[in-house]
Amino acid sequence: MSDACVELELLFIVVKDYHQRDQILEGFLELGISGATVIEARGMAQVLARDVPIFAGLSSLFPGGQNDSHLIVSVLPVARHAEVGRLVEDVTGGFDKPGSGIMFAVPVTAVSGLAEFIC
Repeated sequence: MSDACVELELLFIVVKDYHQRDQILEGFLELGISGATVIEARGMAQVLARDVPIFAGLSSLFPGGQNDSHLIVSVLPVARHAEVGRLVEDVTGGFDKPGSGIMFAVPVTAVSGLAEFIC
């Protein structure tokens, strides 16, 4: 990598509450992050309960499984991870409670279509 290259990660944030989704996206804008994709998703418990009737009674075993999920995906410089983590923590109160959400990142080794990150 040259000095102009930036180490990137693909950040995934899953929340159940659409208010939290909106607050996180507003926080992204305040942090100068202008790119994210939001995908409405269903968790394993919802799929099993709806599509496989034999599992309908087991949905209570999956915390938070009754609500739709909101998946926020964004390619960000690794250096921004801590501040985004603080934002998500402030908005959600953390993900310590099972079924409340999750945040994780994976390294991005190649990218096209994001001119500001192409070396």
